[in-house]
Amino acid sequence: MRMNATMYQLVCRTCHKLINDRAVTACPEDDGILNVLYTSPEIPVDPALPGIWRYAARLPLDDSAHIVSLGEGGTPLLRSAHLGAAQDLDNLFFKNESLNPTGSYKDRISTVGISQLVEQGKGTWVSTSSGNAGASTAAYGVRAGVDGYLFTLERAPRAKIGQIIAYGPTLRSVRGLGYDPAVEEATWANCAQLCQSRGWMMTITACSFSPLAMEGAKTIAYEICEALGAVVPDVVYVPVGGGGLLTMIYKGFQEWRDAGYIERAPRMVSVQAEGCDAVTQAWDNGRPLQALDDCTSMVSGIILTNPPDGDLVLEALRESSGWAVSVSDDATYQAQEELANREGLFVEPAAAVTWGAIKADRQSGRLKSDDVVVAVLTGVGFKDSAAIQRMTEHVDLPLIDAVDILTVDQSAPS
Repeated sequence: MRMNATMYQLVCRTCHKLINDRAVTACPEDDGILNVLYTSPEIPVDPALPGIWRYAARLPLDDSAHIVSLGEGGTPLLRSAHLGAAQDLDNLFFKNESLNPTGSYKDRISTVGISQLVEQGKGTWVSTSSGNAGASTAAYGVRAGVDGYLFTLERAPRAKIGQIIAYGPTLRSVRGLGYDPAVEEATWANCAQLCQSRGWMMTITACSFSPLAMEGAKTIAYEICEALGAVVPDVVYVPVGGGGLLTMIYKGFQEWRDAGYIERAPRMVSVQAEGCDAVTQAWDNGRPLQALDDCTSMVSGIILTNPPDGDLVLEALRESSGWAVSVSDDATYQAQEELANREGLFVEPAAAVTWGAIKADRQSGRLKSDDVVVAVLTGVGFKDSAAIQRMTEHVDLPLIDAVDILTVDQSAPS
């Protein structure tokens, strides 16, 4: 079925040049980041299409026959059961993206990216990832029957790498990637050159590299708005590594507003890990993004010394009257444990940073008790085996006989 042949276009965010070639990933005039614009502000829903493609009219694909889906999206927005009350936050919600097919929000991006790859007639994808994006792209690539090459971080958690290996792409670890800005730049440039020379598609999950695919991430905002109805979040907390997720969630809220469904967009909050927080440092000092010399945080998934979409995040924070915060690794691991044993939400540290930031902002008075607050939880806890070990290694597991079950002290802590 033909869908959007004339309903969207690529436009340079800097010079506003219209780009007719959908294989182009940056403006040929000034190398500016491309934006996807639609001819109508309406956001119709088609429940007959799979996953996030129910919003197909606002996603960049011409023909639904090219959709590659694993049933992504439709994740729950859960009102806090205990943590909100403990911090006197009456309206705290968690958007649980760990329930996507491969365990993270990246599936929303992969379904659009790999569908575009199929529509453009390409047979191979190339990406960089610390785990979640690589696993997601590999899974959707398998679904589409195409080959893939993934270049991962030297320090990437083995559990995440194991999931990627299971899907079968060609996988290489790049020395210095993730904590050396020069290596990051060289890796991205070489991936782009490889794709250009061989007719492959670069599927790095950043607006700077994959403007079409990144449109999938904005559906998180659509779903939050649908779940809350007439209520608009006051503040939305988003983990920031490369910066594309916050950028696109904010775009989703803007589109929902422009369609007339809500009157305003929420304030956006960028949450980074201390020790690898280029966006927070730029925000606090009122300057453009500058690459860091090194990264000392161990929170896999959000550690990049030079976030490719960092300046887009700063723009979204300014427009929405939001702010940027950073959370220490220790506070992040505590937040991960609290989400698990107080809310039943087992997420990876890169997701738990949002709760760590919300708790700190509430304690400092930045958040009011009646604010409607949404924390985006980006990935499942099984993604980081080291974090699981850290969370559980101190817990004793007594060995008992079957008869002893009847004598268990019910008042004892579990």
